[in-house]
Amino acid sequence: MADAVVSFVLDLLKTTIVDRASEEVGLLVGVEKEVRKLERNLRLINTVLRDAEEKKRTDDLVKEWLDRLKEASYDMGDALDEWRTTVEIEVLEAQNVASQKKATCNFISCFSIRRVYTHRKIALNIKEINQRLDDIVKEKEKCQLQLMSISNTINHPQQRPETSSFVDVSKLCGRGMEKAKILNYLWGGSGEEEVGELIPTLSIVGMGGLGKTALAQLIYNDDYVKEHFDKVIWVCVSDLFYEKKVARAIIQGLEKLSDSTAYGLESNPLQVLLERISSSIQGMKYFLVLDDVWDGNNGERWEGLRTTFKFGAPGSGILVTTRDVEVAKMMGSSSSQIIFLEKLGDEQCWSIVKHIALEGRDDQNLEKIGREIAEKCKGLPLAAKTLGSLLKSKRSKREWQSVLNSEIWKLELAKKEIFAPLLLSYYDLPPPVKQCFLYCVLFPKDHTIWHHVIIPQWMAMGYLGSDRNSDLESKGEEYFHILVARSFFQDFTFVEGNIYCKMHDIVHDFARFLAENEFRTLEIKSDHLTIDDESKPRHLTAMVDKGINFPKMISGTEKLQAFITFTGVAALTSEALCRLFNQCRCLRVLSVGLPDGTDHLCKEIPGGIGKLMHLRFLHLPWNNQLEGLPKTLCNLLNLEYLDLTGCQNLKQLPDSIGKLINLRFLYTNGCHALTHYPKGVRKLTSLRQLRGLIARADRNDSKEFSLVDLENLKHLHELHLKLVGNSIDEEQARKVELRNIPKVRIFLAGSIQEADINEALDPHKSTLDLKFVDDYCIDF
Repeated sequence: MADAVVSFVLDLLKTTIVDRASEEVGLLVGVEKEVRKLERNLRLINTVLRDAEEKKRTDDLVKEWLDRLKEASYDMGDALDEWRTTVEIEVLEAQNVASQKKATCNFISCFSIRRVYTHRKIALNIKEINQRLDDIVKEKEKCQLQLMSISNTINHPQQRPETSSFVDVSKLCGRGMEKAKILNYLWGGSGEEEVGELIPTLSIVGMGGLGKTALAQLIYNDDYVKEHFDKVIWVCVSDLFYEKKVARAIIQGLEKLSDSTAYGLESNPLQVLLERISSSIQGMKYFLVLDDVWDGNNGERWEGLRTTFKFGAPGSGILVTTRDVEVAKMMGSSSSQIIFLEKLGDEQCWSIVKHIALEGRDDQNLEKIGREIAEKCKGLPLAAKTLGSLLKSKRSKREWQSVLNSEIWKLELAKKEIFAPLLLSYYDLPPPVKQCFLYCVLFPKDHTIWHHVIIPQWMAMGYLGSDRNSDLESKGEEYFHILVARSFFQDFTFVEGNIYCKMHDIVHDFARFLAENEFRTLEIKSDHLTIDDESKPRHLTAMVDKGINFPKMISGTEKLQAFITFTGVAALTSEALCRLFNQCRCLRVLSVGLPDGTDHLCKEIPGGIGKLMHLRFLHLPWNNQLEGLPKTLCNLLNLEYLDLTGCQNLKQLPDSIGKLINLRFLYTNGCHALTHYPKGVRKLTSLRQLRGLIARADRNDSKEFSLVDLENLKHLHELHLKLVGNSIDEEQARKVELRNIPKVRIFLAGSIQEADINEALDPHKSTLDLKFVDDYCIDF
């Protein structure tokens, strides 16, 4: 995790120093030198982080060193963000002062005094952090960490255990259907291919621990397979895809060479090795298993090797196992040739546990508890095997009950066995994607994750980069699909371009194991929220018991960057929110989930929200009593996401909302008391998604947002629009190019007709596809 946090801070440093205009950097005289020193120290530390992450599991000194580094890095991120935000505010204020011809000397004087005070405070903060980092750099030597540059990290990936073709029967329960599917495909392909065509490639895909290798072993060792094919070859790939290494292993399998003889082939050119393979398989029907393929970046290398296999006889086949669906595609598997392994049933998991733990004995006293333990495996064969091994030495009902009551992620054997293959997948992720993965632990087990909500939260945390001018949403999509491809998510549902999914319980336990104290979940059983231990979390999920009020007393949360609540909040008062705003000044993400039927809610968000300088994501939907937002909300220069969905009594948005120049997502769908949008919304040129927009169609109003104002919002790619008025002004409508917005829904109001809208907004009858929504729909 430390490498991910340091990567985030380095990116922020780059954006703060390199990409900023020199005159803006000059606003904070003397700080730049300290920040450049920060950057040098961090880059020096970054060369040993990979080694430190691997050693911290067994070395307490390294773990303590990493904890101090992460704490300092988080504080650096907050300090740099305060610097950047202060600079941006001062630039805007300076522009406003310059534009006011009647600006008084007193105003300018106060502005200058406040500026000097703010700069000094930030400078002292950064200097103090630098001193802490100096100490961390010095203590690095005590940890005896090895230097590992980025290139070394790529060339020397995490060591993966080598697999073999020998089958482990305990893992094979419940895979009969998948085995039959693969064998049927192999038999069906017999004789159908013409000589010279590429050999069909099947791929088994699934998360670590699901039994991909075990299923491949089952196929490889099947008697009919050995009778059907002239040659069967098993190659464990594991590391980067070196074609010479794979070719050598294939030759060894084809010719049954000893290890020493096979290693002697290393000096041969690749062409010689490939010719030897093609000669060995000429006219023969072969079956090749490539187990544990990871590297999806060398398609050209594999393609050159794969072409050699066409010299085999028709009916030959290749079977690949991988955790990454993109690797399967790279290896040449079509969608119909990819077998996605599903979870086992509880009964199958119990069979594995029983087979190992009881060794064939029937013990009725232990079976009930054993079945409950098997349910904790959540369909993961490796978990069943590991827990079975753990129970093997435990004979009493009390000992089995103790295992049942334990959380898997706290069991030492689980850390060594169950999490080992998941660690391989985790270490294989780029640092920013690691952060995105760990962030998901904030959602409870079995919680549905919405990809269009999680990506803005990653953005708010800075995981997608700090350059707001870049397409951060696309980068978030890329990171999400990396996690999908590596099987970290499951149970997918697709609705109108949005993806809903869940995280496997064991994967969730694994994330909790990695996150340690940085991501915390607390059960709130009273109206007090106190974190009193020394390790202050940076991310917190509050599980509020049903009927409990939102906490009025909050302490120990000063450094929280993300605060999310779930379940039944009985009351949300202004007093409680005031305490939250006063305590959690570093918040970037604030999401208060309110259950349906919550009656005791505040009518207005307290003005203290304006103190949350770092806030980027604000999620306060379904507050039925909320009537207005404070003007101070518009001081949140960093705010990127504002969700007020279902706030039925919200009457207006602040007139100064145009100050939120970095807002990218604004949702007011279901705010039925909202009669108009203020004119200032036209200044929100960073908007990407706008749901619930109300626009006057019959004129360009001086105070209300009008249809013509849409021409300023050039980055929109989703719009839910309500048109008001009794007619549509065709002149202003022609200035709006809705055809450039991929997703457009229009809510009809007044006497405006659908035909009139189509005629006015699309006079050239282009491919514009407008979706009209009925009046009762809350999600227009």
